[in-house]
Amino acid sequence: MERIEKRYDVKSGGSLTVLSEFGAIEIQTAEQEKVEVVVTKESKSKLIKASQEVLEDFELAFEHEGSDVHIQGTFKRGSEHWQKQLNKLKIHFLITVPQQYNIDLNTTNGGISVADLTGDARAKTSGGSLCFQNITGAVVGHTSGGSIEAVNVKGDVQVRTSGGSLRLGAIQGSVSGRTSGGSIKVVDCSGGTEVRTSGGGIWLGGIGRNVTARTSGGSIKANMAIQPQSECSLRTSGGGITCTLIPDIAVDLEAKTSGGRVSTDFEVASTIEGKVPKNRLEGSINGGGPLLKLRTSGGSIHLHKATD
Repeated sequence: MERIEKRYDVKSGGSLTVLSEFGAIEIQTAEQEKVEVVVTKESKSKLIKASQEVLEDFELAFEHEGSDVHIQGTFKRGSEHWQKQLNKLKIHFLITVPQQYNIDLNTTNGGISVADLTGDARAKTSGGSLCFQNITGAVVGHTSGGSIEAVNVKGDVQVRTSGGSLRLGAIQGSVSGRTSGGSIKVVDCSGGTEVRTSGGGIWLGGIGRNVTARTSGGSIKANMAIQPQSECSLRTSGGGITCTLIPDIAVDLEAKTSGGRVSTDFEVASTIEGKVPKNRLEGSINGGGPLLKLRTSGGSIHLHKATD
């Protein structure tokens, strides 16, 4: 195993940029005004000699200017040249930054994790999962090959994956999430929530303000914890919708299904003339308010009244 270590004096509020063609990236923080970098390169194959040639071809470049650090990892012959051998390698970046710092990370083949950071965090990978924990600042994440988790974020969260699920919790800001390859779970979000998936169900718990959720691959369960401020919309073609609302919520309801029936615990002042059909309900709850639109072609719709 080869181990490369670097240390740079910086000031809080600076930025770290990593652009690598391979490797997992782990960011941790410490009460220090330094950036410490430890890069390990090793082979997972028994054919050490063959793998060593690939590892030697992976070149690292470091730049330090003021409070900013830039790291670049590239294969001198290009990653395409070693495509068949990349799964035999393990390259890991462990980077310690000041607690107040900004990061921008990009790796082509590996997961990324960031924890205990005050600053904006951007991360992109095409070959692994993303994990953000205890972040005070905006979070932007994109992966085409894994799941995304963001927990305890004081800021807006914008994440997208085409190859896994989304798990987002304790977000003091707005959420925008997209996936075409898994389910979505959002718990305790104080800002607006907009999520879409074509590959699984959606579970929304303790959400507030404004909600937009779309899926064609599962059911939707939503617990709306506070009064919405503008239109909310839940739509699926792959399952039912179960919505739990605070007892004094004031909304105008539009609920319709072509694959089941609509039921509710609330008194609804219906605006439908004549007999109300089993699969449709329109009217106001508690005097009316922002529009709550529920649509499904794959199941029933249930509105429950939350209990203390």
